[in-house]
Amino acid sequence: MKPWIRRVLFIQMIPDIRTNKIAKALREQEIQTDLLYVSMHPAEVYRGYELPYTNIYRIRTVKEIVDFVERSPYDIVISCNEPDTISAALVGCSKPMIHDCHDMMSLRGHITNDQAILEFIANKYATGNIYVTERVKEIAIQKFGLDKKTVFLLDNYVLKEQLPSEAFSKLSDGDGEIHCVYQGGLTNRSDHHRFIEPMFLQMAQEHIHVHFYTPFQNDYYRSLEAQSDYLHWEGTREPNELIREMTRYDAGLVLLNVTPHNRQFLDSTFPNKAWDYLAAGLPILCSHLTAFTQFIDSYPVGAVLNDAQSFRDQLQKVASVSISKNFLTEHGFTMDDQIAGLRAYMEEIIVMHTSRHRTSS
Repeated sequence: MKPWIRRVLFIQMIPDIRTNKIAKALREQEIQTDLLYVSMHPAEVYRGYELPYTNIYRIRTVKEIVDFVERSPYDIVISCNEPDTISAALVGCSKPMIHDCHDMMSLRGHITNDQAILEFIANKYATGNIYVTERVKEIAIQKFGLDKKTVFLLDNYVLKEQLPSEAFSKLSDGDGEIHCVYQGGLTNRSDHHRFIEPMFLQMAQEHIHVHFYTPFQNDYYRSLEAQSDYLHWEGTREPNELIREMTRYDAGLVLLNVTPHNRQFLDSTFPNKAWDYLAAGLPILCSHLTAFTQFIDSYPVGAVLNDAQSFRDQLQKVASVSISKNFLTEHGFTMDDQIAGLRAYMEEIIVMHTSRHRTSS
């Protein structure tokens, strides 16, 4: 008989929204979810968001984390990467540990030899592995020799509770202009994938309103907004409130600064914001990247950016796309829809880990 999972511990330097959503979906399955963090309490990151954890601990050193896990009552540990240090340190523990790889650090660019070793250990020797997209899963299997290892695919889906019951009136209904939205971090570093200021300014020149929501307050956001009356910094919002707020816009932007240096990394990603836009009923305009292109080819919910066309022409077309209110639930694109499969995978990992330890002892 497979074990009934009672307690799960999540470990992450700074808990992100993906970790919170997975934990909340497991809690709905009457599983106790606890959190161990290192740098920042999740309430500081997501103000006003209901946290799903029964207990929250802060431990600053890797050795203390390992000792805590060894003494703990948890059935399984989910270590959320970046950096991979904690997962690598936990591979020798007596507890089964799943390495949830949100981003593969070596795909972002140059990493040190020590970081490469830690990434290899974390992916190769964790009891189980979770990857966000099919592409990054394929890369990991080939890169780390995981072809004989059972891994799990779990995208950055929203929770069903985040789906708005009602939508706001569209701003465009009032002024007849195009209002698109971007949510997430931005930077003025020209080599960073979140440097999309030139695109924002081009949209503004084409009389397209860009409303952007950010995770933190920042002087750069103020200076960006000041460059055009068509750029609107809307500040920060609690995640569920943000999805409701975005229903007032015409389209969501999943745009990135793609360079030869970061293309391989970005080709393997599918950001949270894409699912949030779809949850708000917004069609999306995406950068020309593998995961986005494959998704738009399979589900006509928007368009891939064409550099040869104006933003205005493309966004007028994207804004005309109608997204079914039930699109995400119809296709099983919510964390709730995936949680039974994740639970079964976790049970499989526990059985595998227990069997190995019995054999070795």
